[in-house]
Amino acid sequence: MNPPARPPAVHYESVVETLPAGRRAVAVLDRDDRQVGSLEFQVCHPCRIGYIGNIAVAAHWQGQGIGRHALHLALAAGAGYTWSTSRQSSAGRRFFAAMEDETGTAFPPDGTRCPHMNPHIGWHAALWRRKVIREPEDDQDRCPETP
Repeated sequence: MNPPARPPAVHYESVVETLPAGRRAVAVLDRDDRQVGSLEFQVCHPCRIGYIGNIAVAAHWQGQGIGRHALHLALAAGAGYTWSTSRQSSAGRRFFAAMEDETGTAFPPDGTRCPHMNPHIGWHAALWRRKVIREPEDDQDRCPETP
């Protein structure tokens, strides 16, 4: 599965929060570094589970493949893992159905998380303190092994 070509006029920053179960975000920024979209997700490597918490693209940027590319970046963090999402709007259901066809990865809206994922920690904290991650270390953001 090759990610789509990056749409022009935006760039992407990977954000990693130093919390259990690999809480992460992809911030989509325009040429002036204004945020025009984001995708917030978690990855648990020991359980091989990924969870999409939120995906949003500003209305005037929609339809250009921005959310699609951000989702491919998230999937790369948990290739071959089982994924799920939070509740989906009607537009979200259409988006995730199209992405399921494209990637072969199911995105059920049942919100399945492993025990390492804490649903009570706010998602947006990582985006407010974003930092570019160039080359993550192998053990970075891996949750502790369960006994």
